[in-house]
Amino acid sequence: MASLNFDASQVAPSDSFAPLPAGTYIAQVTDSSIKPTKSGTGTILNLTWTIMDGQFANRKVFDRVNIQNANPEAEKIGQRQLSSICHAAGVLKLADSNQLHGRPCKITLKIRVDAQWGDSNEVKSYESAGMAPSAPAFVQQGAAAHAPQPAVTPPWAPKAAA
Repeated sequence: MASLNFDASQVAPSDSFAPLPAGTYIAQVTDSSIKPTKSGTGTILNLTWTIMDGQFANRKVFDRVNIQNANPEAEKIGQRQLSSICHAAGVLKLADSNQLHGRPCKITLKIRVDAQWGDSNEVKSYESAGMAPSAPAFVQQGAAAHAPQPAVTPPWAPKAAA
């Protein structure tokens, strides 16, 4: 037995791990890593998306992109998925996954039903959110370095009554 002296009335319980409702959200990549596939014959890009606003602000969504795969069709699908992410983030020449961090995008989620592992979110599409990066993680070369600054009111914020 271990003595804890913990008072749960003083700490808010953790949020539910239930998937977010299907729909479109403004989110940004906040973490990324490249790992070998389970079989060891390919490479997966793991992305952590963080929802930026609304009632689900700060919730995380996990995304996996097949970068290299022994199956040419799976690799082709993954390459298209990565291209969609790059276009949405405004990073057309991707040298490092960190270049995707802090760049607001619209992601569309669906719920993947899985009786064995439980329901989870799956990112189905990526679009530009039309916003500048939220954190200046990298200085882009060329025209992207001179991109217009965001408006004072973010595009996703409710419009003020006149």
